Amino acid sequence: MVVVAESESKRPVSEADTATAKKARVSEETASPALDARACFHAGLLDEADTLAPLFASATPFSHCCITPFCDETLLQGVRQEMLERLHFTQKETDIFKYHQSGDLANLDGLPEHEKQQLPSLQKLRDAIYSQEFRDFVSHVTGCGPLSGSRTDMSTNRFKQRDHLLLHDDVIGDRRVSYIIYLPDPAINDGRGWEPRDGGHLELYPRESDESWAPAVNPTRRLPPRWNQIVLFTVLPGQSHHSVEEVAGIDKERLSIQGWFHFPQPGEPGYEVDQMRRLWTSGAESTLSQIEAKRQRESGSIGEDFANYPQPTSDTTSLSDEDRVLLAKYINPDYLSEKIMGQVAEKFADDSHIQLAAFLNAETAAVLGAFLKQVDRLDAMDGIDIPPHGTGERGRWHAFGPPVIRRYMRLDGPAMANAAEGSTQEGIVSDAESHATELLAALRDDLFASGAYARWLSSITTLALSGCRGMVRRFRSGLDYTLGTPDGAKTTILDTVLCLVDDPDQWADGVVGGYQCYVDGGNEDEASNDGSVYRASEEDGALLTTPAAWNTLSVVMREPGVVKFVKYVSTSAPGSRWDVSYEYQVLAGDEDEE
Repeated sequence: MVVVAESESKRPVSEADTATAKKARVSEETASPALDARACFHAGLLDEADTLAPLFASATPFSHCCITPFCDETLLQGVRQEMLERLHFTQKETDIFKYHQSGDLANLDGLPEHEKQQLPSLQKLRDAIYSQEFRDFVSHVTGCGPLSGSRTDMSTNRFKQRDHLLLHDDVIGDRRVSYIIYLPDPAINDGRGWEPRDGGHLELYPRESDESWAPAVNPTRRLPPRWNQIVLFTVLPGQSHHSVEEVAGIDKERLSIQGWFHFPQPGEPGYEVDQMRRLWTSGAESTLSQIEAKRQRESGSIGEDFANYPQPTSDTTSLSDEDRVLLAKYINPDYLSEKIMGQVAEKFADDSHIQLAAFLNAETAAVLGAFLKQVDRLDAMDGIDIPPHGTGERGRWHAFGPPVIRRYMRLDGPAMANAAEGSTQEGIVSDAESHATELLAALRDDLFASGAYARWLSSITTLALSGCRGMVRRFRSGLDYTLGTPDGAKTTILDTVLCLVDDPDQWADGVVGGYQCYVDGGNEDEASNDGSVYRASEEDGALLTTPAAWNTLSVVMREPGVVKFVKYVSTSAPGSRWDVSYEYQVLAGDEDEE
């Protein structure tokens, strides 16, 4: 087994850090002098640039092209065999992705000679990809100008069941063109690629509108992984948004080589000072994209301003008889007893967070659970197939984005989703969904937004609260998530989330996702454009993780700088993650005393 130095292509770094970290180089001189680059590709491919260029330029939702067949068949078979038999893959997981990755193939030249000899096909393909002939071909097809021959950026990826890569734009450092080479088992489906139910498609997203640099909620192009296919697209801020759909097939594996061509480096033909800034129209597009992304992040996970209470609550606030009557309509009576409330307050004082099981009273929980099961059954959230984009977008429920930060269904949210193909449920609202919607709206408006609930929260947390904001959410399996992006909060927030999932035992270990995770947001100025903040391999990555559960209220005191995310809900989840999510402002100064 050959272990190549690990790639840093997904680590959140600044551009300056990227330039320092990416030391691996392969120059024309280091490539094999006997390499015949043309022989490495499908016969006649490099003569098709004039034909492919207009197709690339006119493709939607942004310029791209798919070339099949791309590589010499014998060479690619050898590459696949070496990847599976010789390379070491490490599982990578963050809030934005989960897959298995090899090291950076640019480091092949640094391997001992006996190890390099085990990877002749991979080295040959890498050298051909970055050869002058192929770089000229890519420059012609994409119209992107000269590309670096001394800077390579290439790794191999294996996407197995539940693996995925959520929406991002690849804008890191001086990347210019992105490419993906597909090497799934050529025997599957007679080499035609995967069936839609297998997942693993490359999904391309349009801009939300001509006036916006945010991506639309739903993709408008889905490219299946096909044997011996390469996909090319230029890396553009605010435009090249794409994702890799979850692999759903049990016995399927999406094997690929992912890489980038970079701008020419100093001393190379075509290098120009400040070339990136001038390419982005003097920085205008990049700046607008960054400003919009920052605005979207600072809108938080909720999206609206806090509604202030006429009179802030206090830790000495006691519940009135009227408060108890309203709360008892929904809440388990045990949580309204002075004894239990005192025990909860002691636990919260020790940990600054608590989970309260069986939060809703038995009658409310039973009725709501039955309705939610019926809605999931209607939408085929059965843990088997990936639902089409647009599933569940009907009636009072709308998909909420932008997906570079979050995507979930929001009750009474803005109708911001673009049209999605494939949904068969549009416009159909069942009686079960109507009843579930009404009950969830009542929990939102009558309970979570009430002064009585705020006073109950103050009693169990001993925190004074000055305002609230919140929503009802549905995280559809195979589609939805939030990313851990800083929201600009300057004061302490009290999060309360009532989670509602069917068959909670299947969610408990987090394998199917849907858990809520709190992490240190780090330095927002150094955040990567891929949006990721959490790494499962980091020893101190997660501050707190709460698995999706049935009828469980999570109460968490969140300090400024701490961010949260709901992990992508896998297709294999037994249904949707439904929740009522509310944030409460802690009165300035009160958290300091605590």
